[in-house]
Amino acid sequence: MKQTIRLICILVLCGLVLPIWGMTIREFEHEVFRLTNIERRNHSLNALNYENGLADLARIHSSHMDRFNYFSHNDHLGDEVSGRQKRYYPELIVISIGENLGKFNSHTGTFSPQELVSGWMSSPGHRANILNPEYSHLGVGIVLSGNTMYATQNFAAPLVKLRSNLPESLDQQRIYRISFEYLGTEPAKDLTCTLIYPDPEKTYQISDEQEMVGAQPLKIDWQDKGMFSLLVPFLAGRGDYRLCFGYKGSYYPEGVVLKAR
Repeated sequence: MKQTIRLICILVLCGLVLPIWGMTIREFEHEVFRLTNIERRNHSLNALNYENGLADLARIHSSHMDRFNYFSHNDHLGDEVSGRQKRYYPELIVISIGENLGKFNSHTGTFSPQELVSGWMSSPGHRANILNPEYSHLGVGIVLSGNTMYATQNFAAPLVKLRSNLPESLDQQRIYRISFEYLGTEPAKDLTCTLIYPDPEKTYQISDEQEMVGAQPLKIDWQDKGMFSLLVPFLAGRGDYRLCFGYKGSYYPEGVVLKAR
């Protein structure tokens, strides 16, 4: 289940101790990430993993807030973070996703990662995101515009990340091997995959006594370092299939859409 937490914070910062030009933008982003993990460790929570795709997603939103002159979790196209993730980063399949925003003005053009994180920790909603034990990954996106800084944190609890480059449509008469990276926090041995059919009435015979209606389970072939692949057939003919993941036979509704033609 995806969760979007709508949080807005505007702070005015003057004369802070660490000028932005004292480090690169990327160094600033990673310092925000590091300080965020310090806050989590101070509250006996697991550290977040830095996720480059989430960082790119965060930078897109910070850039759009600057370019289109707004400050909101809803972007100029009306999407919140879950919608943007589907549009810009669909290969990441998440259980939940959240966002912290900041718009900071400084008369001296100086900004501090510590003040940024401390400001979020002083706000109950932002603090709740930072200390959410469900999240396991984070990306940070910073954009400077004159004396204004836009900051976005994108948190997520991802399940898997698609690693194969797939064409827009697939041949329904072929079987495809599709590769993924496992990013979940549950034991990898418990991960299961279900292929949802375009025809909800189509059945798949699991055994002499069991059949599945509208879907079939797929075998996961594990490789090293959390990588795995699936052999995907299109037994229900043409249409839009969906690869869904979960644990011990259950699955989350969000998945990878496969268009078989």
